[in-house]
Amino acid sequence: MISMLIRTLSVILTVVLWNIERHVAIGTLILGAVLPYVAVVIANAGRENAPSLPGTFVPAPTRPVLMSGPTHPTAESAPEAKPSGRADQGRDHG
Repeated sequence: MISMLIRTLSVILTVVLWNIERHVAIGTLILGAVLPYVAVVIANAGRENAPSLPGTFVPAPTRPVLMSGPTHPTAESAPEAKPSGRADQGRDHG
């Protein structure tokens, strides 16, 4: 709230001093533009504490292993036979 009060005053001073003392008015304009950024950075600084690393190593839980499938080929896994007939359909042989 204090930073916003200072920003409001700097904007009012910019308007009042614009035709009287332009250099000071530009300074107050810059202050009014930069102050919100600085206020947010200060407000967020130190809010989060980094958790410390654990003192010991904790291994990840092991996953169960899947069993392998059947080793002999079945009717479903056998390759399909090519249809009988011309093997080179679409090609012209002279």
